[in-house]
Amino acid sequence: MKLLKRFYQSSLHIKLAVILAPLLAIGGYILAGIYLDEKIEEQPGTAKAMQLQPGCRLLTHVCELLHREIAANIAIEEKQGAQLVYLATSVPLRGALLSVGEAAPASMRSRGTAKRWVLELQEPVVENVVVRLALATDKNHFFAEIPVGR
Repeated sequence: MKLLKRFYQSSLHIKLAVILAPLLAIGGYILAGIYLDEKIEEQPGTAKAMQLQPGCRLLTHVCELLHREIAANIAIEEKQGAQLVYLATSVPLRGALLSVGEAAPASMRSRGTAKRWVLELQEPVVENVVVRLALATDKNHFFAEIPVGR
């Protein structure tokens, strides 16, 4: 009680210092975290893995891939004897690469917006291979490996 009484009897400068010091420390800690997070995000060559959601069957359903900064849906469709891979993302992309098995990556092309992409495959996708996807946004690169199944 004496300490509280002494605090109320102290000068205005001391009261402000006691109240503002913890608030400034917390604010500085938050700002430093935001600054460092942006610096880490800007480092080149740091590709971030996207998580495949359960129940993905690439040859029969749409597969959903997630990261805290981006979500993507990928699907394969048979059209006039060819297989088309469709990709839709939650954020605009600068580019998307896709490879099937051990094949060289192929560039997907935009379908009107930077959030919708398509690629016509030369070789059909079969079960038990891995489809690799690489996405590039303005800030970061993301990748995913999707097992193919029905």
